[in-house]
Amino acid sequence: MVNHHELDDQQLIHRVAQAEKEALEALYSRYSSPVYSLAMYMLKQQALAEEVTQDIFLNIWLKAGSFKADRGAPKAWIMSVAHHKIIDVIRSRKRAIQSTEPANYDLLELLPASGISTEEEVEQNLERERILKALTILPPAQKEVIMLAYFKGYSQSEMAEILSQPLGTIKTRVRLAMQKLRVVLHDDNE
Repeated sequence: MVNHHELDDQQLIHRVAQAEKEALEALYSRYSSPVYSLAMYMLKQQALAEEVTQDIFLNIWLKAGSFKADRGAPKAWIMSVAHHKIIDVIRSRKRAIQSTEPANYDLLELLPASGISTEEEVEQNLERERILKALTILPPAQKEVIMLAYFKGYSQSEMAEILSQPLGTIKTRVRLAMQKLRVVLHDDNE
């Protein structure tokens, strides 16, 4: 019998693509914390972040066959799936808020949120601090586009409009910032 927790990420994703539930469980135990941290940071609502985290792993279950090892590391792919799902949620919530009465949303804050363990909260805070620390190495213009894109959900075209900059400039800033962050977060992980 295979111990899925001993397999590397690439092997796990391959097994998830073959509909092995245990492989998904192993990926979930490995990556639910950073995925949740990203969701919580971007969405700012615990219950919504928990729900989106579950949806993200459902997407991973459904899309595992689309993972291409030659295009990047499994963790990067997982976080990319997470980021795209969170941005979708942010955009759909923006549309919903624009088309409904904002006063109705005040009631959502009164709903109790399910609790997480202290250990999980500490781990999530450490992951969040690690990402925020990595952002500090970026020049202000690059940090600005990363914050707008990855934490506010703006497209590159929208950022060009907001910042009154050419689209090419925005694309270059995002690319350079991502290259720097990739190096810093990779070095920090070792």
